[in-house]
Amino acid sequence: MDYTSYGMLDVLKYYWNTFKKDKDLIVVWYLLFRGLFTGAIPVLAVVFPKYIIDAISLGNLNRVVLFVLLFGGISMVLAAASTYMLGVIGGRVLASRVRKATEFSQTFRDIKFKYLEDATFHRKRNEAQATFRNGGEGYQGFIEILITEIPAVVSIIGLIFILGIFNPWIIVVALLSAMIQLKLALKAKKYTIDQHEERTDYERKAQYFYRTSQDYTFAKDIRINQMSNPLEEKYNEKANSVLSILRRTLGFECKMSLFDVLFLLITNGLTYYLVISAYFKGSITLGTITMTIMSIIAVTVQMATAFRNLARIKEETDKTRKYMAFIDEDLEFDTEDSLGKKIKFKKFNIEFKNVSFKYPNSDKYVLNNISFKVNDMSKLALVGINGAGKTTIVKLISGLYLPTKGNVYINGHSTKDINTYSLRTQLAVVFQDVNVYAATMLENITGLDPTETERRKALDKYYQVGLKDKIESYQKKEDQILLKALDEEGVELSGGEAQKLSIARALYKENTKLIILDEPTAALDAIAEKEIYEKFNELVDNRTAIMISHRLASTRFCDNIIFLENGQIIEEGTHQDLMNLENGKYREMFITQGKYYVEGSVKNEIQFSAS
Repeated sequence: MDYTSYGMLDVLKYYWNTFKKDKDLIVVWYLLFRGLFTGAIPVLAVVFPKYIIDAISLGNLNRVVLFVLLFGGISMVLAAASTYMLGVIGGRVLASRVRKATEFSQTFRDIKFKYLEDATFHRKRNEAQATFRNGGEGYQGFIEILITEIPAVVSIIGLIFILGIFNPWIIVVALLSAMIQLKLALKAKKYTIDQHEERTDYERKAQYFYRTSQDYTFAKDIRINQMSNPLEEKYNEKANSVLSILRRTLGFECKMSLFDVLFLLITNGLTYYLVISAYFKGSITLGTITMTIMSIIAVTVQMATAFRNLARIKEETDKTRKYMAFIDEDLEFDTEDSLGKKIKFKKFNIEFKNVSFKYPNSDKYVLNNISFKVNDMSKLALVGINGAGKTTIVKLISGLYLPTKGNVYINGHSTKDINTYSLRTQLAVVFQDVNVYAATMLENITGLDPTETERRKALDKYYQVGLKDKIESYQKKEDQILLKALDEEGVELSGGEAQKLSIARALYKENTKLIILDEPTAALDAIAEKEIYEKFNELVDNRTAIMISHRLASTRFCDNIIFLENGQIIEEGTHQDLMNLENGKYREMFITQGKYYVEGSVKNEIQFSAS
């Protein structure tokens, strides 16, 4: 839904419901009462001096003292009440904003994976987050505007009433000037709002380059590949684009605000003329002159504040509208309560039937009408050059995506009809890119606060993949913290050790009936890789297994091999079947890899002998 379809009443209703839900409706009442109290102070500040000056002119000291005490006492009480209510409003609105930001984060934590690879989704989400991200923007920004706007309106009403008593023409001129100023202010703010989407996009990209340059996990690559300057240049490029937009918007707002000075001169000039004329005619006292001049100065200041706020209200409520439009979109989530059958799989028979797939916002098919089967407890290898579609197949089996055409069946059930959250609890995946968390060795597998049973189970998996000696080398054993992001004593694992951790993490999910391994030994040395594959059947442990690998020596352990090219199945069969194909792609790749290792081995042996 387009955010412009939400009106101001929709936004106000949303705020009201938010306060009601948080049991914070007192904020609304405090806003109104504080507005009355704070707005009354400038009015009193122009009324009381009139009576004080008139009393001084008459030489009545008692009246002077009385009015001074009244003014001071009433102002002090109003200011104290206003300050107290402001503290309550600020604290509760801040807490409400943090709660809403947390809810937003939790809501989209379980968004379907397909959105996470969609740049349009990220742009919209970033715009929606703006309403809760910072204190002075969106949700809290709107409340902060009301904190100054309501008192300004109260003051304007009171001051205009005073000026109207003196001369109605001042009100007419002031209101005409005010309407023109408001129109110009809204025009300036509309220009700013029109630039907001472009600015937000540049800000998101600038933040990416900044975060990447500061992320220690990229530190080695950045230094070795001299990426520091390119990242800085990219950041500066996007940051400068943001600054360019800000300069344009601020420049336009400044041009519009120049008219404020003109209308200020017109209104004040008329007031001074009328006041001076009346005084020389003897129709007003010195105190009335003071009250009138102070009123016109005060009302001018209050109007300027009110107009700025009214224009800014449009900007801040637009952020809330974008938030409302975003959360009202018909987005799909992966939760236990999502649509689809919750099926407990006791076995895993997988079938791809005429499956074609293209990623969101793309016209290019990554898979083209492929069909194959994986029988329960069998082992399938997916091979082919980069970009052939191997990882996409894994994403489809895992339920991270659904086919664009055709169906993926698991035990006869289409993944389009299965609760994908439930599906993923029953499979384990070892990805090529390993994520190590800033937690203990155990917690990297078990999660926080593992039980004694979970500790023993996790250690057993670590030992299975060959990390026993590594764990024993730590003083804190399995309770050693990894990474230095949160603990100075954190340790870094090598690439191979991190990959072993990832394999152990997958094996820990013992109740799964399917295990998927995406280049599971890419970071391991030859000896460690040999040990893993020698234990392959033991590690897979009577589960259906799907493996992606560029090292074709590993595929010999599999019951079936599929060779992919340009999203299509070129060859399929056992290792021996494919090796028997005279001009087969698999055979060619296998022989090429074997030839490389043999030639490399001979070359090293010759060099060693010569030395």
